[in-house]
Amino acid sequence: MLTHTAARRPRTILLTFAGRRDRMTLLTYYVERAIERGLIDEWHVWDFARNTADKEWLRQRFPVTQTTPSNSLEYFPHQRRLALGGKRTVLRCSVASRSDAHLGLRRVDGEGPSYEIVIGGWNNQASALRAFDDAQSLADVTARDPLHQPLAIAATPDILPEFGFANVEAEFGVGEIKVFVQGREALNASIPIPPGTFDVLYRTGYGSNGEWLFPETEEAPARLFVRGPSTDYPPGAMFYNSAYQYYGANVDRYQNDIFLKCDDDIVFFDLDRLAEFIDFRRRNTGYFLLSANVVNNGVCAYFQQASGAIPPGFDDYEMPRGGMCGSLWGSGAKAQRLHEFFLKNTAAFRDAARAPICWTERVSINFISWLGADLTHIPDIMSDDEHDLCYGVRKRSRKVNAIYPRFLASHLSFWKQDAEMDIDRILSGYRALADRELHARAPRKEPPEQEEAPISLSA
Repeated sequence: MLTHTAARRPRTILLTFAGRRDRMTLLTYYVERAIERGLIDEWHVWDFARNTADKEWLRQRFPVTQTTPSNSLEYFPHQRRLALGGKRTVLRCSVASRSDAHLGLRRVDGEGPSYEIVIGGWNNQASALRAFDDAQSLADVTARDPLHQPLAIAATPDILPEFGFANVEAEFGVGEIKVFVQGREALNASIPIPPGTFDVLYRTGYGSNGEWLFPETEEAPARLFVRGPSTDYPPGAMFYNSAYQYYGANVDRYQNDIFLKCDDDIVFFDLDRLAEFIDFRRRNTGYFLLSANVVNNGVCAYFQQASGAIPPGFDDYEMPRGGMCGSLWGSGAKAQRLHEFFLKNTAAFRDAARAPICWTERVSINFISWLGADLTHIPDIMSDDEHDLCYGVRKRSRKVNAIYPRFLASHLSFWKQDAEMDIDRILSGYRALADRELHARAPRKEPPEQEEAPISLSA
């Protein structure tokens, strides 16, 4: 039904751990242009927002949700409405969940109830159909009467597989609802369905993360990923492990793809050289991580000054010890000066770009790329993903990391810098740069990149 198991062409997938709205606006603008140019196939936006306002913005801005969390009963809307009454109608989807896959039909017109279909509830032992006279009781589980009885319930032990997707078909006929999972009948309820239009909702919860694929949104490039901790996670595991675990568990689906990962406060990247960066990444499998040449990144700033993009008399950008922290990382004033210099001298940074730089120490992972084939080296649990990707994971892959100077990106700030920076002023400058870059000219026509040998192994 869907292509979650079918062979497909290699994709370029961008990951962003989101989402500070005030920081992401420029990134969203650049990524949309990259998608329009066919440079990025999918944008996986991971909801790691820290406040309600940012979470709500993510749901509005990225309405297609691909994964649903284990630790929430929140319903997510499908981008399709269902008209029922008078003829047979089928709702199709695929879901990967160990238990508790829920489909909601929230009535938006006509007289009658809203409905909820539970597949593999009660620890994957039963399935059920519920009706709610009040649509609010469907969407808000806490508002329900705890003694509310289902219209139908059936024993369906292990109907959802532990691994992989199950194809689901919900048939709505005249006076009946049938639900099939992998061709097996899970529910058969003889009930009249008053005609009307319904929002389609979906969720998991009760300790089960879920992944959902619908035919109508299968080709949507931007998808929101919302996941909770797995039940087997140790206490205190860092939030981002859920993302790495997801890709590692699905390496068969992603092993031929190229991954880009950028911070949510990337405020510029060079669209005209993104294709070149991706092509270099694809052809050079001997690197584990490939980093963009990032403005406001301690290691990159050292090489930017060494290449002449930053003149010797303009601050001093030392090589951070072991690639970590350093004076730029700790100084908002220094970062402010660097951003303002870059905004006035963007061409100098482009023109000074040179051959790839092999790098075996730590580097801030503000904008990086890896191959899907290397997902097997990334563990489920990392206490510091930047450290582990630069050292332990790289060594397990028996590869080196590198910086690609020809592809520029700009990183707004590290937490240590924020208090000293005029963020609004910097963002205003980058908005003006985006206007010049994306509106005032066509993409530059450049000669094909020549293959060059890496120039160094360390500072």
